[in-house]
Amino acid sequence: MAYLLAVLGGIVFGGAVAAYQLSGRWRKQTEEVKLALNELAEKHAAEQQENQDLKQEVADLKYQLNEAKKDLAAAQK
Repeated sequence: MAYLLAVLGGIVFGGAVAAYQLSGRWRKQTEEVKLALNELAEKHAAEQQENQDLKQEVADLKYQLNEAKKDLAAAQK
């Protein structure tokens, strides 16, 4: 009876140790994923800002082009 109890105790203890180790690994992996997602979100925000800046630059250049076309048309008349 004592032998059976010792074997069952060893199995339970071994399972607990394995669960603890896996829990630590999973926690580490989730932290790594969180960091990667945060980096990706920051990169995305920076690219969105760059995209907005480029759109503004295109709008400014189109305006300047249209003004130059108007000036040219006025000068040719």
